[in-house]
Amino acid sequence: MKIHTCLISYNRLQLTKQAIQSYLETVSVPHTLVVVDNGSEPKTQEWLLNEYDFGVCLLSKNRYPGFACNRGWERAPADADFLHRADNDFRFLPGWCEEVAMRFRRPNVGQVGLRTDEEEDAKGNGRWNVGGNCVIRRSLWDKGLRYDERPWYRLPPGYSEDSFLSPAVEEMGYRWIRVKNPCIVDLSSGDLADPYYQKTYGDRHILPTPDGS
Repeated sequence: MKIHTCLISYNRLQLTKQAIQSYLETVSVPHTLVVVDNGSEPKTQEWLLNEYDFGVCLLSKNRYPGFACNRGWERAPADADFLHRADNDFRFLPGWCEEVAMRFRRPNVGQVGLRTDEEEDAKGNGRWNVGGNCVIRRSLWDKGLRYDERPWYRLPPGYSEDSFLSPAVEEMGYRWIRVKNPCIVDLSSGDLADPYYQKTYGDRHILPTPDGS
């Protein structure tokens, strides 16, 4: 098993550092890593350029995760047989590679989400896609599987690029599933006092009500 990871960053430099550090400390299979930055502020891009343990692709503006991940996966070496998307607001736990490999034992599994069903349910997320942090078989990419590259604000309310990838996996004759044991830890606060989350929720047309619902 050789994984090519695209880690998508957008501002929040301290979270990006934690995500990268935990990835490098826990990845236990042959791998390559590229960080695709979605037009962050200069300090984030400068830090990325000064690091040498991974490749870097700097976008001139925020093109949103679908576009960024496609650019990162395009850089996969020929011998990578799995493609991994990582978001910059999650920390990796030891053993995540082994858990993902176990879930891919069945040849009809094309996509594995890195959060459990229980974790997704606790976030109130639907059961019709795995979410952003996931691994796909390289063979599906070679057959044409791609993320939808539209910005969030051009999608129906509550939709993201994830909403379309898992159904596309099914259309190619494969299943999508999630890990059984926790593999990553959510570092995001979701605090609406933070302009980052104001924009994130606004772009997806899902601004919470004052009571948090």
